Amino acid sequence: MTKPDGSVVIVTGGTGGIGTEICKRLSADGYAVVAADVAISPARNGEPLTDVAPRVHACAIDIRDQKSVEECVDVARGFGSIHGVVNCAGLLRHGQIDEITEEAMETVWDVNVAGMIRVCRAAVPHMRPGGAIVNISSVTASIGRLRGGGIYGASKAGMETFTRYLAHELAPMGIRVNALAPGFIEVLPMSASMRFIASGDTDEEAIAWLLQHIPMKRMGQAVEMAGPTAFLLSSDASYITSQVLHADGGVVGI
Repeated sequence: MTKPDGSVVIVTGGTGGIGTEICKRLSADGYAVVAADVAISPARNGEPLTDVAPRVHACAIDIRDQKSVEECVDVARGFGSIHGVVNCAGLLRHGQIDEITEEAMETVWDVNVAGMIRVCRAAVPHMRPGGAIVNISSVTASIGRLRGGGIYGASKAGMETFTRYLAHELAPMGIRVNALAPGFIEVLPMSASMRFIASGDTDEEAIAWLLQHIPMKRMGQAVEMAGPTAFLLSSDASYITSQVLHADGGVVGI
């Protein structure tokens, strides 16, 4: 896979499980990578994350705040021309219809949908033809059998819809926009929300339930999301835009 020289990719949620693996892969592919995350202190902006991979740099970001997003984009521009954006930051909250709170609805939407839009809005003016955006969605956007997963799934469906609209808008500029929808990824220990939607009281019970719904009969690994993301950013995907690629072990397609 080929990439432009001197190019930078911003990865939001870059210190999370999937985000970290994406940063490692993009670094190996030769990109300068900005791992942007709310867990990073602003004092570390631009600091090399040598414990992750070479050419990976830290940046504090709160995608709920436009000023924070713009400041992170400015940090990224200091390392070269922005070739790509990976919107990996996300938030899972569970709740069945009689349990969904106003706070949960507002927070999930603000992070998973509005946050993605804020990042795109700040980065696009600094991107050149040949650039690409990859939005990390979820299999939950396409299925409805996860207990209490409705508000999260709805937010990811919103992300996929925005991906299609933005792809149409940016195509004349030579910028592609796609989404990657991971399936059930093994990140342990699970959050309380993940255990709930997987109908388990423990990680073991949740995994056992999930395996019943995965044709490949195994959980996905975070590293398995890095390759597809790198592909969608690369020139090997130069005629692919407005698509959702499911990396889910067959959950949706079979």
